[in-house]
This record gives sequence, C-alpha cells and structure tokens, in this order.
Amino acid sequence: MKRALILLLLVGCAKSEKTGAVDLIHEVGSEVRTKPRIAVDVKLSQEQPTPSDLDLQRSLEDRIEREHIGRLVSSGSHAGSLFIVVEVEQTADAMEKLRALLRSAGVLQQSSFRVIAD
Repeated sequence: MKRALILLLLVGCAKSEKTGAVDLIHEVGSEVRTKPRIAVDVKLSQEQPTPSDLDLQRSLEDRIEREHIGRLVSSGSHAGSLFIVVEVEQTADAMEKLRALLRSAGVLQQSSFRVIAD
C-alpha cells in the first residue's frame, strides 16, 4: 500500500513537471520567433554625416525607445544617409508613430521606410 502511494505521488509529480516543461518550451519558442522590423533611412545633404546629423540620429533613437515605438536593433550610416532599424510589435502602428516622430524632427520628407519580415 505504501509503495502504491509513493508510486502514485511520483507519477503525479512527473505529469506536472512535464506540463511545466512543455509550457516553458512553448514560451521560449514564441520568444525566439522574430518580430517585424522597420528600417528607417534619412537622406543626408552630403555623403558623410555631420556632428549635427549624428546628434539627430541619437535623439531619434532615444525617442523611439522612450516613446515605446519599438526596440532599437541597429543604427549607423551609409553613404549619404543615416539608418535606424527598429523591432516592432505591429508594423502599421509603429509606422504611424515613426512618421510622427520624423515629422516632429523635421526630416520626414527625406526619410524612407522598409519593413523587414523574417
């Protein structure tokens, strides 16, 4: 009788551990799935960014994070432009927020966007 009770307890514990492990695997799997990204390019008036261009870029990056538009993935410059890549939850909502941000910074007209879906 005592052995049967111990066996029953062990089987019950094993089932709850298995369920917990399965839940953990599902949670990790959903976190690993990448979210959509938006690449923002801001065209510069010259090939190399000036100190004021770099200040603008840092300001945009700070505001993107502070206003919870998305998570900054990378940023830098190409010949004639600055770029910022942001991981977002919803592309449509984030695009509107990014457009408003760039409009308020006075650079919307020279900006372009590209959605990167993995």
